[in-house]
Amino acid sequence: MNAGNLFLLIIGIMFSAGCVSPGVRPEEHSNMRKFFQKLKCGEEATVAYFGGSITWGATATDPLKTSWRALLAKRLQREFPAARLVPVDAAIGGKGSDLGVFRMDRDVLPFRPDLTFVEFAVNDAQNPERLECMEGILRKLHTGRPDMAIVLVITGYGTESFESPREEDYRSLAAYYGIPAISVVPEVRRRIAAGEFSCRDILTDGTHPNDRGYALYCDIIFEQLMNCGDSGPWPEKPLTANRFESARMIELASLLPPAASAAAWRRELPSVTGVWFDHQPSRWLPSVIVPERETASLSLETACSGAGVYYETVPGGDRFELLADGVSIFAADTKFPWPYPGLGNRFQLLPVAGKHTITVKAHGPNLRLGCLLLTGP
Repeated sequence: MNAGNLFLLIIGIMFSAGCVSPGVRPEEHSNMRKFFQKLKCGEEATVAYFGGSITWGATATDPLKTSWRALLAKRLQREFPAARLVPVDAAIGGKGSDLGVFRMDRDVLPFRPDLTFVEFAVNDAQNPERLECMEGILRKLHTGRPDMAIVLVITGYGTESFESPREEDYRSLAAYYGIPAISVVPEVRRRIAAGEFSCRDILTDGTHPNDRGYALYCDIIFEQLMNCGDSGPWPEKPLTANRFESARMIELASLLPPAASAAAWRRELPSVTGVWFDHQPSRWLPSVIVPERETASLSLETACSGAGVYYETVPGGDRFELLADGVSIFAADTKFPWPYPGLGNRFQLLPVAGKHTITVKAHGPNLRLGCLLLTGP
């Protein structure tokens, strides 16, 4: 067989396998279609699972095997055996989109995912700012990797009835951006109404699924994922006030003066023990600063519209205060009732956006502060 015939044979095989489509340029494919194209062609594809404890797999017998994300990865691998799926665990229990919009630049985008599942509906509850935070996540994901497929996952909770506090809001947001919103709520409700099971049969504590519940979530998510249609055009104009698309984190240790002897703070590695694996600070913080004296302070002059701090919660932890131009924005207590560290975050939008001097002030020595959270200008 000569080289020309061999080339035609290879092209024919690719067309028959669905790896390329005649007359359609790759950039014309929707992001979801391109993701499945990669799986079908046996390419490597990275999938990020970005959310809270339900995404991590809290109360599963083994979150690495029986959480919905682990089960979904297995289902996708069975469906596309030639594919090389690379999972990214970016889920922290008890945390919502208000922290997610800041940490995604470190915990999601550097992995260049082909598909990202975003699940914060239960943790976001009814906080009015969370819709803006979620929109900020979507817009930052798209800006950081325009060819990424994005799926909003909506989970629920309940002891007698099953519901989600943000079902309508997040469906509307997904519709506005032309991306899939996969909700487990309608199907779970239908099966409860049919008498197949109760909330207590699939949830361990009214929120977190047991293995049966996670398997059910996986089935629903997989079925809807496989039937996702093409995404629509990405709108340039935001749906909300969009104050969180500019969210960024600054490592507090990077602000310390070079002369350690003159510093009021010292840099340390984050704690390598955590109250739960998904709250192990060393997984999520690049470093922490610890005060050398009880009233140590650290300032940064910057243009911003809001400020906050991402920190460790520790047994016997002390308080710190965040100030803008010398005026207190909030005070936070880092005391944690558990014997091992966890993670905390506080943030506050400012009355006026512009140039401000943001100051972290210690009120005690037992503090481990990681990052400054900023929005704006």
